[in-house]
Amino acid sequence: MAKKKLLLFGATGVIGQAALRHFRSLDGWTVVPVSRRVPEGERQALSLDLLDEAACAETLGALTDITHVLYAAVYEKPGALIEGWRDPEQMANNDRMLRNVMGPLLASGSPLEHVTLFQGSKAYGSHIETQVPIPAKERWPRHDHRNFYWLQEDYLRECQQGADWAFTVLRPRIVFGGAFGSNMNPISAIGVYAAIQREKGEPLHYPGGPARINQAVDADLIARACAWAATSPNGRNEIFNIDNGDLFVWQTVWPRICEALDMPMGEARPMFLDTLLEEGAETWAAIVDRHGLKAPREIGRVVGQSLGYTDWQMSTGKEVAPNPVIASTIKIRQAGFADCIDTEDMFAKWFEHYRREGYLP
Repeated sequence: MAKKKLLLFGATGVIGQAALRHFRSLDGWTVVPVSRRVPEGERQALSLDLLDEAACAETLGALTDITHVLYAAVYEKPGALIEGWRDPEQMANNDRMLRNVMGPLLASGSPLEHVTLFQGSKAYGSHIETQVPIPAKERWPRHDHRNFYWLQEDYLRECQQGADWAFTVLRPRIVFGGAFGSNMNPISAIGVYAAIQREKGEPLHYPGGPARINQAVDADLIARACAWAATSPNGRNEIFNIDNGDLFVWQTVWPRICEALDMPMGEARPMFLDTLLEEGAETWAAIVDRHGLKAPREIGRVVGQSLGYTDWQMSTGKEVAPNPVIASTIKIRQAGFADCIDTEDMFAKWFEHYRREGYLP
């Protein structure tokens, strides 16, 4: 089997970390992770700011043996996660980052075979529309709104004209995984909240708002889908929704979350988890010291903007839950990727991982 070399952008993110582990477990693959901050203990990674055009040209232009690209990098505006989804500057930055990557790589003469790119349910206007028709399908006409998804996708299609390489766009639903400092990882947010509740001697109250039907996707499942897309003829130049294969409601999975964290389940007590960035900072630092955790003492380095993101996903502060966004995953299953995981089992898996690795008490 011919050797394949993957350049993985966004290697410290929720998807990136899972993809790095998975591809390195596969025979015949070499992986070069790329991120602004090099993961601890990682010797083969490239430290690169994708907004620095000159640095990208110098570093990536020197790579002449790349066969695959997995682009999981994203720019999120600091302190304005939800608002940033409509921000023109954020869109322009994400567009420029991909251009700074693909331009030098295509000019380097690398034997490129495949590029994986990520979008999400915002492709269907989920952050704009009161109700996205159910289920959202990839074959629908492009939703007419400004989005860096369209900028990146159009650029990739333009680059591909007359070339032999292919691309796949994956549209995951709410992603859950193991990445500290991520801006969109509810596992970190809930884990920190639970640790603080335990320290205060209180049960794990459900902090969110009214019930809403959701879809989740495990980061490890996404990683396996990336490996499938990288080599499957059925994934060439296609767009796929992806999720765990079931639905969930936060209130329904909360007992399993409490069990996974060895916490007694409390009541429904709405609170904005985002307030923990200030109110829980000293408590979290004390928890890290007392338990000798591997996690950073600075709470912001653990959760990024995930506390506010989790508030948004849990409909905290709302009297009526927003309408659900449900995406069809029939297309990717018919194309040959039928992997799945029970969402309750997914929660249990990640909290067990965080505790086993010493990131949560």
